Amino acid sequence: MVITWKAPAGDVTGYKVETRSNMGDWNVVSEVSPTTLSAEFAKGSEDGSTSFRVTAVYADGSLGVAKAFGFAGQFE
Repeated sequence: MVITWKAPAGDVTGYKVETRSNMGDWNVVSEVSPTTLSAEFAKGSEDGSTSFRVTAVYADGSLGVAKAFGFAGQFE
């Protein structure tokens, strides 16, 4: 599965791609460049659920956290 996002306005220096399993803690699974606007995941099992979100990191150190979304199953 591939998730994609649109670049926000402003001086973005990169993105943090985060997941959480079964409503647990958020984990950064990838930090990508400002030109990368997608991330790929593989479904590891049908059990539980996985939520995803992308955080934009700006040059001034501020963060823009996108709304989370999720799917049934465990993704890696």
